Parts: sequence; structure tokens; C-alpha cells
Amino acid sequence: MTAGVPTLLLLLAGAGIPRGLPHEREAVVGLAAESGRPTSPTAPAPRYEPQDAVESVLSPGERFRIHFTRRGTHAVPAADADGNGVPDFVELVGRTYERVATFYAGLGFRLPPDDSTPAGDDGGDGRFDVYLVDFAKIGDGSFRQERCLEGAMRCTGFMLQENDFAGYGYPSDAEAIEILASHEFFHAVQAAYRPDLGGVASEGTAVWATERFEPALDDLEGFTRGYMLSPDTTLVLDTAGPGASFNYGAGLFFQFLGERYGDAALVALLEESVRQPEGRWPVLLDTCLRRDFASSFDVAFAQFATWNVGTGPRATPGFGYARGEGYAPVTTTAAQLPTTQDRVRVAAAASRLFEVPGGASFVGASYEPEPGTDPAALHLVLAAVTDDAVLRVVTADGPDALRARVAADDATRVVVEVVDGRMEGLGRYGRLCIAATGQAASCAPLEAADAGTDAGMPDAGADAGSPDAGRPVEPIEDPRTSLDEGGCQSTGGPLSGALVALLLGGGPRARRRSRAR
Repeated sequence: MTAGVPTLLLLLAGAGIPRGLPHEREAVVGLAAESGRPTSPTAPAPRYEPQDAVESVLSPGERFRIHFTRRGTHAVPAADADGNGVPDFVELVGRTYERVATFYAGLGFRLPPDDSTPAGDDGGDGRFDVYLVDFAKIGDGSFRQERCLEGAMRCTGFMLQENDFAGYGYPSDAEAIEILASHEFFHAVQAAYRPDLGGVASEGTAVWATERFEPALDDLEGFTRGYMLSPDTTLVLDTAGPGASFNYGAGLFFQFLGERYGDAALVALLEESVRQPEGRWPVLLDTCLRRDFASSFDVAFAQFATWNVGTGPRATPGFGYARGEGYAPVTTTAAQLPTTQDRVRVAAAASRLFEVPGGASFVGASYEPEPGTDPAALHLVLAAVTDDAVLRVVTADGPDALRARVAADDATRVVVEVVDGRMEGLGRYGRLCIAATGQAASCAPLEAADAGTDAGMPDAGADAGSPDAGRPVEPIEDPRTSLDEGGCQSTGGPLSGALVALLLGGGPRARRRSRAR
């Protein structure tokens, strides 16, 4: 068979038995014996009907076999502009999956293993199978894991994808297929390493993968709201039920990793899952960040939380996410000055954000963990902001005293964020105090005359000279190592100045979309 020329094979219900020569126009009616695939009468819905004539066609690069029917509930659009006998929609699916697979392989990811088997249904051969079926608007695509090689590792499966996207609201079939192919096929890539990383890592990295494949798609932008509505929810435990949108929104964390450390960090996470088959994903990530990037999960999460201060209208060019203007704004709790809260709880891998008025020479804050609490991996972030920008950021990091101040005379608001960068553990409680210059409070900042110069951005200067000043956030060095053998390196290019600073922005172009899994 020649690559680039679709080869039509009419299969007896996907049982792998050719029933005609390439491009023959007869179809064979009937379904295979019991199987988990949609060509079986016992498969979970969506599945083909007994009277459906199921055909298949190879993708241009012959990595994929696309299964479809021309009539009935699951029929694909009939248009065939080039007159070659294969519906244009089917050919578009094949071309898109080829592009996606080529792109992921180019980043250094493994592709799914051959699914051929002497027993059972493999769709006709060892190629990855994509079945076009009607989801009836309860979803739009699903990767279904089928069996695993090498014990519990190196798993294979197949794809179910909506047959026509009629009534789904996508701008075009091309965009719908790009989103589904890039997201769902990345689940197949994950299964080629280890299939049990959990919902946050599974859905979060798949959302990242779609954004990495085609940044113009708005999948990540729409999903960021799922995380930004509840940044106080721990990132290292999966949510279920209505809260599952948080798992998709966690794609923002993996987007941060990709921009901050490069594609290498995402490849490393999956490779490390093979080396540590029982390891939780935060531990796997921490291993690679320490080994190859002179960083850690704690450091990365604290920087991620700092970037999130500038999302939505506060996206600041030159700092943080490259496309932060498209991300949802992070949720904050409004407070007055001065304010003291005796028991502020922050969960592991989570943050609590408060917002107070600006305009004072300085705003200071302190967070005092309850007696007996280990202050390691706690961080205090103060950001002077306007409605549409982040002006400057100062941080204080545990186990040192969590006390900092930020110049705020030109700020309309000050965001105060308490961050816990641990990978596990129960929530920690502490006393939060926020006050402005001249206010009587234990956390009141030093007077401007004693404060030295302002800690602004990008010229983050000498405000840190005073005992309670905290550490000004400055542009950071690119920690990625060059490509060599082994380790977590990959092919990501150098970060621009916009991607190596510690701020971000965003505002969602949300589109409601559901998936069946």
C-alpha cells in the first residue's frame, strides 16, 4: 500500500477479515462477536447497529485505521469533493491524527504500541484504530484502554470519536477534530507509558498537549476556569463528579511547566512513571526537576501560583504565560486594611489569595503558622496590581519568617497570597495579617523613609534590604539543560524573556464541551 493514498478495506464488523479489494464499493453488514469495540453488539455505547455496514480506511501515513459507516445513526457526512470514494470527513480525520502523532513523536513522546493480537478484535491489524460513532451530544470523544503489555505497563487501546459534530457548536469540523485528536490521542500516549497517573495528571497533560499542538485552539483557555475558580483546592488529589472540571483546569499547571522548563519536563514526567511504577505524579515530577533542572515541585508550584496573580485582565506583557491574556482570572477574597484572620488554612499544592486596596506607600503582610507547624514549603506572595497589570511582586519563603511588604502607591489593589508547595499532607493553619503604611498592626510595613528603593519589575530593586521586605521577584534564569543522552532533556527551544519571568495573565474564551470516558 502506498503512503498518502487512502486504502479502503471493507471489514466484516471490524473482525479483521478483508471482504473486498481496495476501493471496492460493496459493504458488508453484520457485527463481530463479543468485543469491547463498537463493532460488537455487547460493547458499551456508543456502538454500531447490527445493520450498519462498517468500512475502514488507512490514514495517509498508514499509522491509523479509521472506521466509519455511511448510513444510519452513525453515518459520517457524505461529501466527497475529490470523488475518490472516501468521504472527506473521514480523510480529514486520518490526516489530523497523522499530524498529531508526528508532532508528539517529534517532542520525544512514545507512541502507542502495536495492537495486533492473535485472539480478540484488533480492528483488522496492528494500527491504532479510530471509530467514528454518534455520541448523541453526551460527549465528543473517548480513548478506551484495551490491554496492557509488559505486566501493567505499555497499554494499548482505541479511539471513539464523534461522527459528524452536528449541533456541537464547534467553529468547524477541522477544529473539532484537531481538539479531539490531540487531546484523546494523548491519553493513548500516556497509556504507552503507564495508565494510572490519575485524573489531574491525565487530563491536565492532555489539555496541555492540545495547546502545545495548536496554540490557536481555545481548549486550554476555556478549561482554565476550572482551576482558577478554586486555587485553594489541592492539585495533588483528583476530584470527581461535578468537580472533575478541576482536573481539566489543571492543564494550566502543566502549561506552566512547559513554558518554564520546556517540553522536557512533560516528557520526563511520563518517562519517570516507567522508572517508578508506583510513584505518584508529583513525586515523579519532583524527581526530574531536582535531577535535571535544579528545581523542585515546591519551587515550581510557588512560581506557578505567582504567575497566576496576573491572569485575566492583569496579564502583563513580558512576564509569565506567553498567552496569559486568554486565561481565566484567579479567584481572590476581598478584604479591607488593616485585616487579621487568625486561622487561614492552606492545603498542600494550593494557595489562598486575598485582595486589599492599594494607594499606600507600602502594604505589608505576615503569615504565622500555628505553633508546632513546620513552615517549610510555605510561601507568602505580595503583588501590587492595577486593573490591567501587575506592577511588582515580592515573596517570602519558609522556613524563614513569612513577612513581606510591597510598594503600593501606584497600585489600585494589592494581592496577598499564601502558598503551600508540598506534594502531600494535611492543610496547615496560620494567622494572616495585612496592613498599610502607618496603620497600627503587627504586620504594618516600615515607613517609606526606612524602606530603601522600590522592588519593581523588571528592575526589581533593593526593597529587600529591610528586615520585613521579603524577596523581590526578578526575571529568572532558564534552568533547562542542553540535550544529551539520558535524563529529562527534550527538544524544546529556549525560553523567551516573556516566559522566564514570574508573572502571567488571562481571560477565558470558554466553550462548553463534554466528553465520555
